[in-house]
Amino acid sequence: MTSANPQFLICGSGRSGTSAVAQLLHNAGIAVGHNLVEGDEHNAEGYFEERNIIEVNQAILHAAGIGPPFTGASRAQLLDAAQQYADYMLDAAARATPAWKDPRFCWTLESWLGFLEGRPKIIVCLRSPAEVAASTMAYFGQVGDDPKLAAYHVWKSQYERLLEVLNDYALDAFTVEFSQLQSDPSTATTALSAFVGKKLDPSSVRADLRHHVVEPPEELRGLYAQVRALSTH
Repeated sequence: MTSANPQFLICGSGRSGTSAVAQLLHNAGIAVGHNLVEGDEHNAEGYFEERNIIEVNQAILHAAGIGPPFTGASRAQLLDAAQQYADYMLDAAARATPAWKDPRFCWTLESWLGFLEGRPKIIVCLRSPAEVAASTMAYFGQVGDDPKLAAYHVWKSQYERLLEVLNDYALDAFTVEFSQLQSDPSTATTALSAFVGKKLDPSSVRADLRHHVVEPPEELRGLYAQVRALSTH
């Protein structure tokens, strides 16, 4: 492989500000892809995701059995599932832009490390799981306890796995809290600017996207604190 890119991978549970963070990098000239997924009624500014990266990541998850509510996969299963897409991953790595964004990297990060030259820095977007659940349920028109518990399961599984991989590979990571990004985008982007080594402009951050303000449930507060603490290491 001849490329040391991507330099940054943006991940975190869905509905946690990953698109907003990717837009910050994109607007600062840190390209996040060649063929970006366009915006829609749910995300008018765009998703800032490289189309072929999310397609490969989704294929890996499907092959590993992740998708239906309360499903999961071991690290070994994900690594094994990724092998059938090795050619696509090698090609993507060779043509990578400086940054990629996909919430699915919470699951697939380890699979990509074997195809990348060097070690990327990881930008982790973090939002209260209660807010993620409420936002996800509103997005899909869901009600009741089952979809909320399913959202909690996904949130917990994603961040537990991400922390394992970050620790085992000693990857440099920085957490962006959705609550701060919404309430004080200037401070949030100043800290992120230092991590990426380039000044980011907070003016693109929309302050009207936090429709749910809910503290993490008691059983997930410890994990939330662990992810938040990544920025202090």
